[in-house]
Amino acid sequence: MALTIEEAAILDVIERYEFKYLVPERLVPAIRETASAVGRRDRYANENGSYRIRSLYFDTRGFDLFWANTREQRDRFKLRVRTYPGKKSPVFLEVKRRVQDVIVKSRACVPAEEWRELLEHHHPAALERLAPGPRKYAERFISAFHRHDLRPVVIVDYEREAYESTLDKYARITFDRRVVCQRRETLDLDAPEGRWRPVDHPVQTQTHEPVCVLELKFERRPPAWMVALVQRLELVRHSFSKYCYSVNAQLTLPEARAARIEGGPQP
Repeated sequence: MALTIEEAAILDVIERYEFKYLVPERLVPAIRETASAVGRRDRYANENGSYRIRSLYFDTRGFDLFWANTREQRDRFKLRVRTYPGKKSPVFLEVKRRVQDVIVKSRACVPAEEWRELLEHHHPAALERLAPGPRKYAERFISAFHRHDLRPVVIVDYEREAYESTLDKYARITFDRRVVCQRRETLDLDAPEGRWRPVDHPVQTQTHEPVCVLELKFERRPPAWMVALVQRLELVRHSFSKYCYSVNAQLTLPEARAARIEGGPQP
């Protein structure tokens, strides 16, 4: 059985493969039908079948982590602070590393009211209150944060529709929609509603129609039903880093093009 939000908080490290696709909405019903046949919708989804995810990403002053991802370096990592708006959620300090095609994600679950102090002051009392496992990964996050002199860059928010396989030890299908971002220079997960900029808009994705971000996640090798799904719908893998697309939307797009995105239809 696949992991949900709360269960993933208990497991400190997840090692998996992630295949991404930009899928037209017209294909979603067929993919959802397969997902429902082999598994179930994430039990923590709201009445609409989805939940929100919000992440604060960090980088160096020279955007070294951004460029490592853009250049598809075989060994690279990201640091982010993640929460789940609308839920009574703690905050997760996450280090997501890619080693060739393998994704290794370590995360420390910390109280929502203490994560800023942990990063700013490496507060020993707050660390001591964590269990040994989360404490180890919180220390790893804090160490990387200070060693690389990282700073907040952008906050990313989106809706996720997720399905977990009941046939496999770990296999998930997720649809991410309404991906939006804001520039951020402070340790803060709150964001004014009027300042979001679309990330998965067709201008950004360079597609002729609105798409959602499909992710297929699995251990070691994809299940047979997942391979059959990709072949039947002729899905083509597409690199889509929400962080990198958000940096492009916020920092590198010409103002005229950015205005087109902000004024265009929502996906």
